[in-house]
Amino acid sequence: MVSKKEILERIRARYPLREVGRQDSSAPSVDYEFADGGGELGVIASVTEPFCADCTRARLTADGKLVTCLFSQTGHNLKALLRDGSSDDEIREFISGVWRRRADRYSEERLEAMNSAQGYRPQERKKIEMITLGG
Repeated sequence: MVSKKEILERIRARYPLREVGRQDSSAPSVDYEFADGGGELGVIASVTEPFCADCTRARLTADGKLVTCLFSQTGHNLKALLRDGSSDDEIREFISGVWRRRADRYSEERLEAMNSAQGYRPQERKKIEMITLGG
């Protein structure tokens, strides 16, 4: 793992940067511009600077599961509602309810574990594979 600090130090050693910030509080990256105006880049530091509390991103898998975190262990079966002829309002309420009850905070938990005496053990956590999520 390379921290955001180290990434920026390596880039700044050769190319001066100016921080632009996040587009909004839920944006995954902090954006930077090259001081010479030659371009921009964004750094997503979900390991060392998690943003779970402000996340607004959900995904729909190819098999119809609504997933509320890129690192989720499970999804919520939206396809069944669509196939059963649920109304738009029922589907909207289902999605809203899933989002209100979400407790995903994988990146925050990972950082807490990394800073704890036990350390982070990714092999102990099952998650949906990113290829399935489209992330």
